[in-house]
Amino acid sequence: MIATDGQPAAVIVLADQPTAVARYAAEELVYHVEKATGAKLAIVSEAGPRPAGLAPIYLGDTRAARSAGLEVKKLAPEIFVYRTVENALFIAGNDAVGDPLEPATFAGTLLGVYELLERELGVRWLWPGELGTFVPKRRTLAISAHNETIVPHFFQRNVRGGLTFTGKTAALGFSPAAAADYAQAQTVFIRRHRMGRSERLFYRHAFTDWWEKYGQDHPEWFQLYKGKRGPPKPGDHYSMCVSNPEFHREIVAQWQRRRESDPQNAPRYLNIAENGIVGFCECEPCRAWDGPTPPDYLDFYAPKSKMALTGKRFVTDRYARFWLAVQRLAEEIDPQVVIVAYNYFNYFYYPSPEIKLNDRILIGAYPSSGWYPRSPEENAWFRKQWAGWQATGAQLFSRGNYCLDGYTMPHGYAHQFTDEFKDQVKRGMVATDYDALTGQWAAQGPNIYLLMRLHTRPDATADELLAEYYAAFGAAAPQVKAYFDYWERYAVAQIPLMQELFADNTTRWRTPAKVSHHIYPEAAFVAAEKFLAEAAAAVAGDSEARARVQFIQNGLTHAKLCVRAASLLSLSELAADPARSAEALRELIAFRRAHEREWIANFNHSAWTEEASWRLPAEQLSTTP
Repeated sequence: MIATDGQPAAVIVLADQPTAVARYAAEELVYHVEKATGAKLAIVSEAGPRPAGLAPIYLGDTRAARSAGLEVKKLAPEIFVYRTVENALFIAGNDAVGDPLEPATFAGTLLGVYELLERELGVRWLWPGELGTFVPKRRTLAISAHNETIVPHFFQRNVRGGLTFTGKTAALGFSPAAAADYAQAQTVFIRRHRMGRSERLFYRHAFTDWWEKYGQDHPEWFQLYKGKRGPPKPGDHYSMCVSNPEFHREIVAQWQRRRESDPQNAPRYLNIAENGIVGFCECEPCRAWDGPTPPDYLDFYAPKSKMALTGKRFVTDRYARFWLAVQRLAEEIDPQVVIVAYNYFNYFYYPSPEIKLNDRILIGAYPSSGWYPRSPEENAWFRKQWAGWQATGAQLFSRGNYCLDGYTMPHGYAHQFTDEFKDQVKRGMVATDYDALTGQWAAQGPNIYLLMRLHTRPDATADELLAEYYAAFGAAAPQVKAYFDYWERYAVAQIPLMQELFADNTTRWRTPAKVSHHIYPEAAFVAAEKFLAEAAAAVAGDSEARARVQFIQNGLTHAKLCVRAASLLSLSELAADPARSAEALRELIAFRRAHEREWIANFNHSAWTEEASWRLPAEQLSTTP
């Protein structure tokens, strides 16, 4: 028993010198139990006094846990034990030292507390902040018996926060204080959904600074493009000459030096993810590594995309051979080395059948297209790519940019995303790394909720998880569901228009505010507003549910204001009436300032998109909020 008739029936017990993870886990448990029952649990140390007659909840590596046979120090990172022994509850993981909110900090005990909160209290985290924390009320709370050792479904679960997308026009984004508070609230939300990793894995585009470091002495390591090695002009992006054996040896030599400098944490992973650009190299050795171009290679890239405008060459086979060549060299140092790479642009299509990889090559599936929603044919094509890579024997993780799409619009694709996620799980997905949250919590809440929740419930259907989300709206759940269903159907109907408007579908995430008013004209909002009016009426007497409906309504108002501004300021349109443009912009800025602490959206990301999409008069935007 944890609470009885609103009074504490349990006490939280920590080690005498608990980790920061265990301490934070205790605080999270206290907060949510009090929110559910009104009972505030005490936190005590094992050596100190404790209230009599209360059931102990032991968190972390305590003496009591060891006496009960829990060998906490032998647990692998992020694995936790969830066990009841007589009247005591034990939740313990082999936690690391570090910030509990940092996903790289191993925090099994914290993950275990979140497991308890979801299972026993029915807690659901819908969006950052107090209003987005749904905790069903009860005066009495009992815990059922358990004896489980729980392992996360994926060794890395990552959804990037998107906090680095900030514009230069201060008035359009958050005020500095609100930005800091938003970042903290979102960080807490992400951790509550158990994002983290059990491997010390680091990777990125690996060679972005190599030209500055080595270009003068070793131009042969870099792409040969139009007769020139390296970037076409200073500051341009570039790819590498991936067939060059000296380049391979330098990669491995640098990795070996990193291992020697810190032998206690010698990295098993060797990152060779190519720079974020098409594989351009035209030298004969690279071309000799290429295979035949598949007939449907460019079927789902726009005619003006980077893919179609850069020679259309299929270079997957050369990259697969590159990964294998580096792996063979690195195996001489560590036979268990794991190569980390991306498939990308013109090496996203799976390799030729004769190319065989292995399970010590970890590939981030990184499509440069495939935005949601998709046509059935497009959906089938992207699944075919994943299956083709799986057939090589490599390990795969999702490195999609899908979450960057949609701007501030009610752009719905929850069901399609869930179907693909589940198909990837079925086909061996071992980790995730989604880039990135745009923070459109009120406009795109179901998309984001399923993105987060599938990491802990990959077996659940979209409708099962969406039912959790809608339940937080109380009696308005049917109307809120109808609202988001409307927008999901609407988005599917706009597929042909989106394909027409985004001539380069590889970069549509950067400037969607140019054309949002064409895809989501104000007339489309009329039916949606009726659903939300009905939702508000259904919960007129329920202040918490009514506030959540208002949250969604504010997201819709924000989207409408953005559409109006886009129709007047878009860089893709003729110059509009300056007075009307100024008024639309003033209205949008005033709304954001009035609602910036509700977290309906990450206004900084919205501003970043708008800067690349609109004509912004400097005199209106120079004021610091």
